[in-house]
Amino acid sequence: MFTTRRAVVASASAAIATRVTGLELAHAAAIDLTHIPTSFHEQAMGAAIKIGQLGYCPFGAVIVRPPAQELLARGADNSRLNPTYHGEIVCMNDYVAHHGNQDWDRCVLYTTGEPCPMCMAALIWAGIGGVVYGTSIATLTKKIGWRQITISASEVVAAASTFRHVALLGGVLANETDAIFAERLKR
Repeated sequence: MFTTRRAVVASASAAIATRVTGLELAHAAAIDLTHIPTSFHEQAMGAAIKIGQLGYCPFGAVIVRPPAQELLARGADNSRLNPTYHGEIVCMNDYVAHHGNQDWDRCVLYTTGEPCPMCMAALIWAGIGGVVYGTSIATLTKKIGWRQITISASEVVAAASTFRHVALLGGVLANETDAIFAERLKR
């Protein structure tokens, strides 16, 4: 079960030995998502799915800091209010509001749908350590019929590879997220 920030502030603060500067961050290795247990990925994605149910579209996102089961931020799509308020952007704003613009490299963002180019670029600029998503852009556009820019997150990451390294993992709980997106499109 994910704990709130208040419950682990003392231990998390003690565990942080140094901060990575902007120059070091450009060359810092991404988080190795393959060493995080599948159960952790599924639990975090489950939290993103729940958050996504609150939004205009089912794009929900959470930021966690593995290996601690600490949910640091959440965000649901609010693009009716502002077209840039995708779930990932709302989540990033929530993170900054509660934790400041720091320690991104220690965090992983989980999102129900593969980040669009705008969101993926914002995550790269922030220096996020990793991104895990459920439904791919290819599935959203080709199988479900969702209108989406068809530039994949991996293409955006590849274009930024000399700038920052971001780990990507897709398909986590995709059967669930695919069904949610398909159902939402029927409305």
